[in-house]
Amino acid sequence: MNKLVFILFLFLGLYACKDVVNEIPDTPFNTTAYSFANDSLLHPVKLRSDNIPTNEGVHLGRMLFYDPILSADSSQSCGSCHMQELAFTDNGTRFSTGIRGMEGKRNAMPIFNLMWHVEGFFWDGRAKLLRHQSLLPIQDPLEMDETLGNVLVKLNNSDLYKEHFKKAFNVDEIDEEHLSFALEQFMITIFSGDSKFDRVQKGLETFTQEEEIGRIVFNAESIPLNEENDRNNPINYGGDCFHCHGESNLFKQRDFSNNGLDETLTDLGRGEFTGIASDNGKFKVPSLRNIEKTAPYMHDGRFNTLEEVVDFYMSGVQANSPNIDAKMHALQDSVYLSPAHRAALVSFLKTLTDDTYLTNEKYSNPFK
Repeated sequence: MNKLVFILFLFLGLYACKDVVNEIPDTPFNTTAYSFANDSLLHPVKLRSDNIPTNEGVHLGRMLFYDPILSADSSQSCGSCHMQELAFTDNGTRFSTGIRGMEGKRNAMPIFNLMWHVEGFFWDGRAKLLRHQSLLPIQDPLEMDETLGNVLVKLNNSDLYKEHFKKAFNVDEIDEEHLSFALEQFMITIFSGDSKFDRVQKGLETFTQEEEIGRIVFNAESIPLNEENDRNNPINYGGDCFHCHGESNLFKQRDFSNNGLDETLTDLGRGEFTGIASDNGKFKVPSLRNIEKTAPYMHDGRFNTLEEVVDFYMSGVQANSPNIDAKMHALQDSVYLSPAHRAALVSFLKTLTDDTYLTNEKYSNPFK
């Protein structure tokens, strides 16, 4: 009888202990919200509610961005083709060199101010969200040539990454979703807004005379060339740049457009992705911020200098290019810029360079 009572109490004691163990709370999961720049001249930041950046998530994404572990042979990272000092473009090359010396098909795009970019990434907009974009270079045979499955195995075998994913997302098993979330968080916090142009906007600096003439040229309409107009007045011979590039102080446009580079298309651009004939030849209209640092220019890097770009818009637009933007037709026979005004326009564009962003340690390689 006593033996039976002892066994009963032992069973109840173990059961009670089991309840007590289950009631012990997990280690608190605390993250710190990332603080974006507070600037009255900027548009409100647009964030997706399911992936609000935290300090922990941003740091993890920064590690992943610069870690060649994402590539098949550990030779390539995102930072290999997106260099901070060049506005996250690729060392002045037309096409980036990926894994095993493979050459890419388009010019590497810069990375900044993506917190205002809602959707449509890459030159052709084939990635709807930044999180989707972040995974495609990993799988591209010309870039990193790795499978997501292999990447996840490598990350889950890393105590360092297991720890950081736990801190950022409170997950024990690293998966594709949280990999993309971390990369998105880092890239969406890369901010450029301290150029000379920005400081002039705030009344902290003033343009030189040449830069001011360039600003007028940039924002003035092009008009038909005739003898009655004063060739020395830049407002009479505007470059008409603002229609495509002048969205407030962000200097960008989310649309896709054919700017008349080729009469015969060798790259269908957005049309290759959508399959819609009217999209053939269209590419994303890029921001002009930090344009001084992102040569060569256009989706295929065909122009080496800003002067070449200006010359193209003055006399090189192919009017018969399929689906050419109507704004390009307006440039035909209506833009005249003297050599001095062309130089002034380039000087103005250089005021969009943000040296703070180009050297900000928050965006640099954490492994160096």
